[in-house]
Amino acid sequence: MKILLVFTELNQKFGALRSQHGLAFLSAVLKQNGYPDVSLSYFAETLDLNQWEKDLKQIQPDLIGFYSTAEQFHFIKRLIEAVPKPIFTICGGPHPSCYPICLEGIPRLDAICVGEGEYPFWELVQALDEGRDYTQIKNLWVRRNGQIIKNPTRPFIQNLDELPFEDRELFNTQEAIDQYGLSQLRVMTSRGCPFSCTYCSNKKLSKMQEGRYVRYRSASHILGELNDIQKKYKFEEIFFDDDIFMMNREIVEEFCERYPREIGKSFVFCGRVEACHQEILVKLKTAGGRRIDFGVESGHEEVRRSILKRKMTNRQIINATQLAKSVGLQVKTLNMVGLPEETPEKFKETIKINQAIKPEVASLYVFYPYPGTELYDYCLEKGYLHPEESLPENYISRRDSILELPYFPKNDINRCYRWFAFRVFWRHSLIKAVGYTLINSKHGEFFMAVTKKFRKILRKLLKGF
Repeated sequence: MKILLVFTELNQKFGALRSQHGLAFLSAVLKQNGYPDVSLSYFAETLDLNQWEKDLKQIQPDLIGFYSTAEQFHFIKRLIEAVPKPIFTICGGPHPSCYPICLEGIPRLDAICVGEGEYPFWELVQALDEGRDYTQIKNLWVRRNGQIIKNPTRPFIQNLDELPFEDRELFNTQEAIDQYGLSQLRVMTSRGCPFSCTYCSNKKLSKMQEGRYVRYRSASHILGELNDIQKKYKFEEIFFDDDIFMMNREIVEEFCERYPREIGKSFVFCGRVEACHQEILVKLKTAGGRRIDFGVESGHEEVRRSILKRKMTNRQIINATQLAKSVGLQVKTLNMVGLPEETPEKFKETIKINQAIKPEVASLYVFYPYPGTELYDYCLEKGYLHPEESLPENYISRRDSILELPYFPKNDINRCYRWFAFRVFWRHSLIKAVGYTLINSKHGEFFMAVTKKFRKILRKLLKGF
């Protein structure tokens, strides 16, 4: 049984990460259970359909599994439509999970996976390999004789330790570590998020399957993977990709006690203002934590509370970031522009709160309405979004707006995006003001590419990068 997994990272802000946790887990489960013939077809520069044809002829897969986010789905659709029969095609990931009716628009797509895919995908591979019926597998929506069979979902995987470590051999992992000159390796230690932000897919995903949605790997399992990784790859720092890192106090205690002697590398992680406690921050800093990333999103309290359903106050945000700094952690803020009901005047509050925080890094993304989220539906109702329109050619994910906002034109959104970092940093760090303005300019991706060999010097100049 030959299995081909497909991953696209086209027109991504600052380029591709060249790794994807979900596909790495799928491959690991397949190989653990007797299906070692797993290949990857990867597109990061262009959607080269000639290369896609060559990959199909060379690999000759029996089954192709596509991973897709909302921004990548129009690329994935073109790849699926070029797959010759009788190869079986299935798509998983955030987009088909949150917006499963996407199956209806691609006749060549045989199935989608809704929710966690490791075990449904493995069962599908077994059924196809053994010539058995595959139409009743839980979590799968399957096209059969012109009809779509919508199977119910199974419970969430409760014990994450039962999963094998990610199959990083599926990707060129060393290249992914080295690509930005940051020498970082990305790791997931948990699944799910306990909060219900309107712009995020977590709220929708949490209701798709039964059982506890927020789950954690044990400290021993995490450290076991990190020890295994250290034997295979060269890297200097770990980036923990969790939505919120180490919320389970028992796991934090063991992790922070063992990590310095077993791993001993610096790490970067994401926190949450409402879940920011000095005792935990001290432990994470002592264990090797270098930087904590906080989602501020908007500095305008009414936009943040009413539109995003994030109820922390500006005072709470400033207190949490100052607390993190007081224990020695660098701080990065995550912000958005172009939100529904936002105006240029309201966006100035995002600049002001970042000026007050004085973060080491201030990141800004242009809002994108993900199908299936509460804010996507809100944009439809208000007429800010026209889903029948295709994404503009050369659209860059999270750098360009697709909304038609009455009081915040796209040109103004783009201008706010380009000059955000300068306005945040110019008073206390002209180097950062200029550096981050270059990164956020129209030529930001080119700037990131040409400075790859000098990234260590750049990191020293832009402390916290």
